[in-house]
Amino acid sequence: MDERKLKRCSTSSTHAEAADDPMQKERELNDLETEVNIRKKQKQEEETTEKKKECCYDTKDAEGNNERTIFVTGFDTSGSRDEIRSALAKHFSSCGELTRVFVPIECETGVSIGYAFINLKRRAGDIEAALSLNESDLGGRKLLVTMATKREEYYIHINFKGCEICLAMFAAKRRERYRWKAQPRNGRVAILSPETEKWLRQIRKIPKIRKIRKMAKSKTKEG
Repeated sequence: MDERKLKRCSTSSTHAEAADDPMQKERELNDLETEVNIRKKQKQEEETTEKKKECCYDTKDAEGNNERTIFVTGFDTSGSRDEIRSALAKHFSSCGELTRVFVPIECETGVSIGYAFINLKRRAGDIEAALSLNESDLGGRKLLVTMATKREEYYIHINFKGCEICLAMFAAKRRERYRWKAQPRNGRVAILSPETEKWLRQIRKIPKIRKIRKMAKSKTKEG
């Protein structure tokens, strides 16, 4: 009898037994599930990477801070920018028609910096209605609501790194601020543009704001 034929029969028998082996089938299913999970994880990482590329100012609401802008902080920052914007818009909708809700984020991570700016359509009593929501509850957290011009974040973002787009935008604004014409004004030669002088006056307010905050904190501790 041909030994090669015997070996073939033996091998085919082993494969048949392996195919009928329930443990083998379970191992194959586990391997398939593991592969699917790996692909899902890779897809999530790719989506997260795409989110991280979002610039803080890459939104139509980035510009528009003025003397009527409302500053809000104290909300939950674990959600996405859109989720935070929607939650704030819904919370302040009773105050009037909202024209802008800007939620600054850190470009590298896409995470909220921790505060937002809100503008309402000019109408009597809308600002007062918004300010009345100070210490109101949103998602189990107390909000701090005040006029944006009273906060240093209105003039400069605190602990903000930004990205290349942000840096280019800041550089362009600086160039715009320091454009000036050597023309007499009020008996002297103007060295800075009116926009720059206004900006500098706002920046000088920051030490005063910090001093007021420090005094308020010390009084709270003493009390």
